[in-house]
Amino acid sequence: MRDYNDIVRRTEALSQRGIGIHVLDRINGLPVYCATSGNDPTLPAIYINGGTHGDEPAGTEGALVFLETGCTQWLDRFRFFVIPCLNPYGYVHNTRSNAQDVDINWAFLREDVPEIGLLKRFIRGRKFAAVMDLHEDWESPGYYLYEQVRGLPPAGPRITKQVSGVCPLNTQPEIEGETALNGVIFPNLEVEKRRLGGGVPIVLFKQSYTDRLITSETPSTMAMDVRVQAHLTALETMFEVHSGG
Repeated sequence: MRDYNDIVRRTEALSQRGIGIHVLDRINGLPVYCATSGNDPTLPAIYINGGTHGDEPAGTEGALVFLETGCTQWLDRFRFFVIPCLNPYGYVHNTRSNAQDVDINWAFLREDVPEIGLLKRFIRGRKFAAVMDLHEDWESPGYYLYEQVRGLPPAGPRITKQVSGVCPLNTQPEIEGETALNGVIFPNLEVEKRRLGGGVPIVLFKQSYTDRLITSETPSTMAMDVRVQAHLTALETMFEVHSGG
């Protein structure tokens, strides 16, 4: 079992850096935090999510390291909302699912999943300039991403090009049943599992909570520091693309 107290300690310590810390809910006795950075309401909002799957710790670590070291240089262009660990039970028990044995990433239509209830309350009434969802893939030989984008230039090709400098890419022409090019998947939103609407990233995009959603997938076979750096590079590059840099 992992020690969630380390996540609590590091998250609450962010308040000393001027980052707002909010407990969105307590699930199975464990707090789910949202960290907010940037106070100018006129700036575009970026939502960064980690820890949807508890056996993918690099997403949680990447979100925390971003808050600890990387967000301040972008505060003249963006506001940030960061949920480092959406699934504390899964993180502690090193499981993909929550305490109900539910994969919350595909449970948005359910009303009995506390992590989904929390997420629905969090996104209500919000519009994000971009969302970055940090994941891992235990079977992939390298980094890849999914990008859903509407009315904006794609960021995925530039992201994978930059990430390739710190982490190998998955260059297979088909990944998870989807057509891929140099580690970039533009997912088919009409396949049954997406069309039915239960996937959290699909709902956020289809219901126009954002016009750019990137799911960042690091290879679990690589060292933690490599996976974290891949996520941080992806975030940095996405910010650059989105701000026209």
